[in-house]
Amino acid sequence: MVLLLAASLPPTATAAVESDAAAACERAAQQSLTAQDARPVDPTFTTAPVVQTSLSNESQLVLRGAGRWRSAAAVRSFTYICNVDRHTSDVTGLVLRASTPPAPAPKQARARAEPDLRELSPEACESSAVVALKRRWPRVSQITFDAGMRSLRQESDSQAELRGRGRALPAPGTPSTLFGFDCTVDPRDGRVLGTRISG
Repeated sequence: MVLLLAASLPPTATAAVESDAAAACERAAQQSLTAQDARPVDPTFTTAPVVQTSLSNESQLVLRGAGRWRSAAAVRSFTYICNVDRHTSDVTGLVLRASTPPAPAPKQARARAEPDLRELSPEACESSAVVALKRRWPRVSQITFDAGMRSLRQESDSQAELRGRGRALPAPGTPSTLFGFDCTVDPRDGRVLGTRISG
């Protein structure tokens, strides 16, 4: 018995086999995409499948193709490698990969700089808070600060914020009042840039 190998097929016969294989691959790719999406999928094949001669042999063709399809969110691209039986044009294997670049990740908040405490002086902030309190309550007295309530936040190399709390008498005969302060400091030299009183 003489076997007719694919390599010895007439060019027209080889072209017909490859054309049938390409159509079978596109059908298989569409079925695979449909199985992944709840709604009807109508892919567009951007290039005809190309035979991978280095991977094909006398019993099977290996083809590579690409296309696009519209999902609920966006248009997505894909590539596929398809194995087809030369004699029956049946697809014996299909590997389909999404090739659409992932959506850009949401911008992450800038990492906070490590607090630079070398030039930071809580006393400078508290002195600034006293000045701010006197602008708010001209007759203020008995100002005290709670060192245990201080907190520092540094968002950049050039700006940090020291928060604290204290008590004061806004005027003689008034009850002691709790207040908070936000002190903005340049951590490079300890210079107080501004102070805000709350409470």
